[in-house]
Amino acid sequence: MPRTDQPDLPSSARPLSRRLLLGGLLGSAAACLAPSRPARAALPVDDQPPAPLIVAGTSDSLCGQWAALLAPALADELRYTTPFPLRMTTGWDGVTGANLFDIQQEQATPPSGLVAPGTALLAALTGDPRVHYDAQRWLPVFMSRQPTVAVGKVSLHRTFASILQGRPLRVGVSTLSGPELPTLVALDLLGMRPLPCPGYGTPDAALTALKADEVDMIQLPFDDAYEERMAALQDEEQGSLALFSNILPTEVSPRLRLPPDFTTIFRQERKRVPSGLLYDVWKTTATAASLKAGLMLPVLTPPDVVARFRHAAQVAAGTQPLRAHAREQLQTLTSGMPCVAAYADMMPGLDRILALRRWLAVNTPRWTPYWTPRAHDPSGRPLPAAAAQ
Repeated sequence: MPRTDQPDLPSSARPLSRRLLLGGLLGSAAACLAPSRPARAALPVDDQPPAPLIVAGTSDSLCGQWAALLAPALADELRYTTPFPLRMTTGWDGVTGANLFDIQQEQATPPSGLVAPGTALLAALTGDPRVHYDAQRWLPVFMSRQPTVAVGKVSLHRTFASILQGRPLRVGVSTLSGPELPTLVALDLLGMRPLPCPGYGTPDAALTALKADEVDMIQLPFDDAYEERMAALQDEEQGSLALFSNILPTEVSPRLRLPPDFTTIFRQERKRVPSGLLYDVWKTTATAASLKAGLMLPVLTPPDVVARFRHAAQVAAGTQPLRAHAREQLQTLTSGMPCVAAYADMMPGLDRILALRRWLAVNTPRWTPYWTPRAHDPSGRPLPAAAAQ
């Protein structure tokens, strides 16, 4: 005799409901019987030493310092028994290390990753002939970033007619593809006729040139020595001012006492919001120049390995040693998936890359006749007398 104390279900629904009920009971029982373990223990301990990290710089460079902090933190989170070996390289802008990273991808055991500065990205963007790597084929998982500041003895309130009557604005730079690119592009957007003067490869070398009136403007990193350098300029009554900072308006942090960002200065001086492809070029170069150290993986890294590295980088970025080092250097840490969005600005589409190279191609012939030999190489070290001739 049929039961009347429960609703009459369709015959096709009854077996499915029983299976779902049985599956839920069995799943609950298995969950109760399973031992409680932390999520980190799901990764087995790897007794094999990890493949090395290539560092695009020496041990005392910013990349070398960050790599030394990252290597043990990443290895611990990825369950390696030993830290990542570090392979240091020479070169002031990271191109040598980036080339080595690209070459060694063909080895049986390629390197785990590359720790590179933004100058290596700028060299790729400008088409530097030394570059034999494709930075668009890198996957960033960790970044340490720091803005730069344009400092000079000029006024941004000059009219365009007065600029045409005077001499070009001399800007101390390391090289044309160096980290001073955003300042050059910003000054061009303001109609200031910048004239890059290569050969000043360190902030101190550029500062000395500004004091000696060899240049009118320089670019300084907003690091732990920035306040001291600016105080020295003011003490000597040179009339030098922090004109603007090369940082996107969306990235301005209230904890950093930066001068006004370039976009704000442009709006004040030109009474309109900057736009156009050259402004996009400034955003790209400013973002790339801000990168002090970035941990990059090859683009063909398996997705599960990328996910593990991203998680490990996020955990490492939250540890006390890395956070303390970032505070001391006035740098901002980005890790995990947010690195992808930041890197999209550093390595943009072909239109921005071609616009930057076209801008350099148009201006370099105009700049070249004004250049004179400098007694410094890009690293800031004095050149032999014969090399300076």
